[in-house]
Amino acid sequence: MKVSIRSVGLAASLFLLLPTSAMAQSTDREAVDKVMQTFMRAYITADNTLAKDVFRTDGVMIGYSEARGSALQMRTGEQFAEGFNGKPAANEAQRKRRYEIVDMATNLAAVRVMLDYPGWDGVDYVVLLKTDGQWKIMSKSWTGQIKP
Repeated sequence: MKVSIRSVGLAASLFLLLPTSAMAQSTDREAVDKVMQTFMRAYITADNTLAKDVFRTDGVMIGYSEARGSALQMRTGEQFAEGFNGKPAANEAQRKRRYEIVDMATNLAAVRVMLDYPGWDGVDYVVLLKTDGQWKIMSKSWTGQIKP
């Protein structure tokens, strides 16, 4: 059996690249997770500095819920962050939030956030973009409904 040096070299190169690629994905996933943890803390504390740290100023938030009227609600990332006034919701202790990173592709990540609030259930889809080596939220789409 004859194996060329070129074939062995190519195989070795590919083998060496695999851990680097997997490590980059793991590091990116951890970075996205860190952004989402900060985002969740922004809700809990109503700290607009935290919201500004993770949401792009040119990002967008758009959502719809019959409970909040029939029109789509839209805000820029900056307007969204300004809504955090330092005063957590009166029922914050009863609000439950959890998230799952559902997809990652190169410099894009999609996260599903499940919201269980007193009297209201909701879902957010948060999309993060990595630019200049930094992950930030570029969009947040949401919907929700009043609990029966």
